[in-house]
Amino acid sequence: MRYEKVCVEAVSYALPETSLTTAALEASLAPLYGRLRIAKGTVQALTGVVARKLWDEGVQPSQAATLAAERLFEESGFDRQRVQILVSTSVCKDYLEPSTASLAHGNLGLGRHCLNFDIGNACLGFMSGMVTVANMIELGQIQAGLVVAGEGSRSVTRATVQTLQRPGANFTTFKDNIATLTLGSGASAMLLVHESIATRGHRLLGGIANAATEWNHLCVGTEEGMKTDPATLLREGVALAELTWSQVQEELDITEADVKEFALHQVGRANHDALLQALKLNPTKAMRIYPQLGNVGACGVPLTVAKAVEAGRVGEGELCMLMGIGSGLNCQMMGLRW
Repeated sequence: MRYEKVCVEAVSYALPETSLTTAALEASLAPLYGRLRIAKGTVQALTGVVARKLWDEGVQPSQAATLAAERLFEESGFDRQRVQILVSTSVCKDYLEPSTASLAHGNLGLGRHCLNFDIGNACLGFMSGMVTVANMIELGQIQAGLVVAGEGSRSVTRATVQTLQRPGANFTTFKDNIATLTLGSGASAMLLVHESIATRGHRLLGGIANAATEWNHLCVGTEEGMKTDPATLLREGVALAELTWSQVQEELDITEADVKEFALHQVGRANHDALLQALKLNPTKAMRIYPQLGNVGACGVPLTVAKAVEAGRVGEGELCMLMGIGSGLNCQMMGLRW
């Protein structure tokens, strides 16, 4: 998959002000820890997540996505009435219907000509949305499209803590729910445009996607929690990433040395380190945002890109690789020439 005409005009994000530390979260589980003799600080030690952000009570995914998009329009100066499609890609949804995209579309005051719909692909959703919009631009169907995601972890964190506080909770319950305790909140937005109207020239080069859906049962999430098999999920996710990295290097004619920054999906320390080691990537090229933000779902990769650019880790003409793995299992890697 190669693109010749697609540029990223802008990428932005929004984060809640409220922060919840892992230490505070674990303190609420003191009875469970005492009964099972779990050491204080276990979740932080295992995951590397020190804190996560929480939207205020009642803030919906569409509202979070709207905040990121409004910041994007303000910073880029792009006329929102030129946007021809909005795709919402978050794991979290306001409702079963209408689509979260329609709510964000209305919040932003986009035009009647602007298509809008949701794409769901777990934590890989944002990158799937990028491909959908990029394909439409490359085919000449549209000139500008907006991809957004707004993730919220307040409700699922609260429900998981309540589950772990029940008298019947045991070590298996704890193990199955550790991943949920790493979830954070945030929002991302990216504007993709045809090269003919681009003002910044950040080119989306293309990429590769692979599936290993025989492992679709390893991470199952609901509004009440997220049950995972962490060890198998890590092993098979990394194996799929190894295959994808090999293929995308050939597809884009690049090597590890050509890449200035790797924008990885932010799960936690074990996943981050295992991926870097298996793919033989320089760890100094992969920014870590999970320690203070946790796993922000579909926002993870674009938020990391925005943070890396903001920190001066990616400069004009330098190559950034977007690398995501989503439960399912699915993996996607894309090159962005900033």
